[in-house]
Amino acid sequence: MLRTLTTIGILIAIALPLIDAALFRPSRRSLEVRRLLRIERLLYALFLLAVAIQAVSSFGMILVGERMHHWMLVLHMSAAGVFAVTLTVLAVLWAEQSSFARDAAGRFYPGEKIAFWLTVLAGLSTILSAMLGMMSWFGSDGQIVLLRIHRYSALSLLIFAVFHGYRLLLGHPKSRAAATA
Repeated sequence: MLRTLTTIGILIAIALPLIDAALFRPSRRSLEVRRLLRIERLLYALFLLAVAIQAVSSFGMILVGERMHHWMLVLHMSAAGVFAVTLTVLAVLWAEQSSFARDAAGRFYPGEKIAFWLTVLAGLSTILSAMLGMMSWFGSDGQIVLLRIHRYSALSLLIFAVFHGYRLLLGHPKSRAAATA
């Protein structure tokens, strides 16, 4: 069941940006503001790298029919710290620009804002389920439930992060100033 859902989730993560590019990008107008500062680009690149490493080390093992162990577990846990820190910093940096208030800065499109908040919520769920699953407070049955929550929230995180990364980095049209240069 998990292997099937993982395959479906990865296909959705690939399909969403393609659908957005084909249907919605041509009608989207460009933003005239500068999108990301250098430090934001660096943090976002580290975030996407950490998500990619964790996805390959966990979902890659599921797709080949094995459990995550040895070096893949070390790789997964090493990237987890980078993921948690960069997600937290990006959430603090972009929370105001990603709000849906009328006077919010026109830095992000509504689709990017929705994908951002879904990424933050799925990331928080993934982090909490992993941290609480390491505690013995819940017993064996509780830890199994937390592991399932961790897997499914991580799969949804992968879908949202891929879509947000596409929208933020590739899915916006060029501004007129960049097109004429």
